[in-house]
This record gives sequence, C-alpha cells and structure tokens, in this order.
Amino acid sequence: MTTKRPFHDFTERLAQFADGRRGIRNPFVIVPVQPKYERRVAERLTEWATNPHRTEEFPDDGTVQVLRLDELFVETDVFELAVDLGENSQPATITETMQDRLAEELVAVMVEKIDAPAQQRHVVLLTHLGSLYPFTRASELLDELDRRNVQSTIGIPFPGDIVGGKLSFFGEESRNYYPAHQIEGRVEGVHLQ
Repeated sequence: MTTKRPFHDFTERLAQFADGRRGIRNPFVIVPVQPKYERRVAERLTEWATNPHRTEEFPDDGTVQVLRLDELFVETDVFELAVDLGENSQPATITETMQDRLAEELVAVMVEKIDAPAQQRHVVLLTHLGSLYPFTRASELLDELDRRNVQSTIGIPFPGDIVGGKLSFFGEESRNYYPAHQIEGRVEGVHLQ
C-alpha cells in the first residue's frame, strides 16, 4: 500500500531513527521525490531542520544538519581535476574519472563537515542529489558512508521513479538501496502544499 504522506513519513522516520531505532545496518532513510520537485523538497527539509522538534518522536537532544551535495561537489579534488582538464580532454574521459572517484571524495568532504558523525541523534540531510547525475548514485554515497562507519541518521530525498519497488535515478537501471530504509510512495507537488 502506497502512503499518501511520503514527506511526513520521511521526517517521522528520521525522528524515529534519531531517537534510537536501528535500520538495516545504519540509520539511513531515503524518500523518492518527483524530480521536478527536488529543489522544493530541499527547501522544505531545510525549513524542517530549523525546528525538527515539531515532529513528535524527534529526541530533545537531537540535532539536524543540511548538506547540499551540489555545493560539496565543487569542493572535491575530482571536480578540480575535471575543471583543469577542461576542453583539453574528451567528455567521456571526464565522466569516467568522475564516476570512478566522486563518491569516495564527496563522502570524505561530507565526513569533515558532519557535526557529529558518531551520533545517531544527529540527522544529516543530503539534498540536491540530482546535481551529481550521471557521476554518482545515492547507493554509492550510502555504501561509502557505511564503510566510514558514519553513525549519524542520514536522510536523502531521491529524485527519481519507483520501478518494480526499486528506485530509478533519471531513467537509469532500478536498484535496491540497501542499507537504506525506503519510504513508500513518492513526494509530488500535492505533498508540498
């Protein structure tokens, strides 16, 4: 059964994980978002982050931090390399280099920025995932966060479709996002009113 309130369910699940519930491995939560509403969802989550205690189960000592992936992307060494290569390189070479290195470098930048990477009560919202297409995927970021043993509750609004119960990023092959808990349904315009 598909939920009628995926945005609400997403923030509620983040609150539950921040309050101590465990996920499959780590407290990671992902919610599908109709791509044209990705920025609006990011704005709403940024607003929610200023007072997450409106969500009933959010712990009194819990905190929320928003990391914009589009802004962190430009802080990676691989981005600098792509800019330096510029017009002297084939676009396919730049894309391949980005795909090989971006997730690892981006997570290294994230870990430096996360206020409390060892605290599950600290929620980190990773917004603007669509800006990373086609260089990396949510699954690669989550796997790298897991490898680095980040214990913060991680929330990702995922711009894409649900195909056969799996998430599809911009029409690409559908994937399961283990180790993330996936919210049922997809955030669309009607959920943001």
